[in-house]
Amino acid sequence: MPRILMPIVPGFEETEAIATIDILRRAGVEVITAGDGATEITSAHNITMRTDIRWEDRDRKGPYDALILPGGPGTPRLNDLPGLHGLARTMEADGRLVAAICAAPTVLAKAGVLSGRKATCWPGSTADMGNVPLLEQPVVEDRRVITSRGVGTALDFALAIVAELVGQEKADKIADSIVYHRVAVAAS
Repeated sequence: MPRILMPIVPGFEETEAIATIDILRRAGVEVITAGDGATEITSAHNITMRTDIRWEDRDRKGPYDALILPGGPGTPRLNDLPGLHGLARTMEADGRLVAAICAAPTVLAKAGVLSGRKATCWPGSTADMGNVPLLEQPVVEDRRVITSRGVGTALDFALAIVAELVGQEKADKIADSIVYHRVAVAAS
C-alpha cells in the first residue's frame, strides 16, 4: 500500500488534515504525520493533534509515495519547514503524487511544483498563487498534482487522492460506506 507524508504545523486546519487522514486510512493507505518540531501540534481552532513523528525524523519513515499538505492559517509555516520545497519538487519530478488543500497550494506554487499546471486554492489565497491558472472547482488534478479549495471540499480532496493512489473503485466504496453523496439544498 502507498505511504504518504503529511507535515503538520501549528495553526493547521484540522478538518482538512483529519478528514484526509481518516479517508486515506480507510483505504488502507499508510499516512505518516510529521509535526513541526514536536509531536503535539495545536490546530487553528485549538485542537491538539499528536503526530506520528517530528518533521526532522521524516527520512526514517520514507520513502513516500505522496506528499499531502493541509492548509489553514498556519500555512506560512509550511514554507519555513526545512526541505519541504525540495521534497515537493523531487516528488513531483519523480511522478509521485503531491497534493495540497486550502491555502497550502501556495506552498506548491512557491516551490515551483505548479508551474505549467492548473490548480485551485482557498479564495483568499489567490494573490499568492503567482501565474498559476486557477479554476473555481472543488478539486483540480493536473498530472499527479491535486489541489482543493478548503474545509468544505476536504472529503472530495481525500477521495480524489484515494482514487489516484488506490483506484476509483476503492474511492467509490469508501464514499458509499460513509454515506457521502453531494446533496442539493433546496431553498424554502
